[in-house]
Amino acid sequence: MDKITAKAQMIIRKPPATVFDAFVDAHTMSKFWFTRRDDGLKQGETISWYVGQGEDAPSVEVRVEHLQPSEKIQIQWGHRDQFTQVNWHIEKTIDGHSILTIEESGFTGSNQEIIKQALDSTGGFNQVIVALKSLLEHNATVNIVTDHV
Repeated sequence: MDKITAKAQMIIRKPPATVFDAFVDAHTMSKFWFTRRDDGLKQGETISWYVGQGEDAPSVEVRVEHLQPSEKIQIQWGHRDQFTQVNWHIEKTIDGHSILTIEESGFTGSNQEIIKQALDSTGGFNQVIVALKSLLEHNATVNIVTDHV
């Protein structure tokens, strides 16, 4: 079961650099996904992403492993000793837009728990991509993390 991954993919009608920067820049990402209080992603650092705006907002620890501008972001995220690997791949289309793929792996637990985690992550990443698409293509914000139940 450790080979199961969560995967979401969609075309974003913006250049790869714009899509990449939306995840790297804390202010921009806070408009469509997690709230961030950092100065932007930097390779090798460990930061926190927050669910909500308050000082006591729940957080997830993020370890930034690799950044390849306009093409790839690789992190580990989680709590305590349970971390999974998340990769963003941004591919440029022939018309200059982006194909964004987000993939998570390394789930742990029983077979049922792994399947549940992968399905939940797949759904969550699809929501994130739709929220990003709304922001970048239509300048519309959608509170994906805050409103997720």
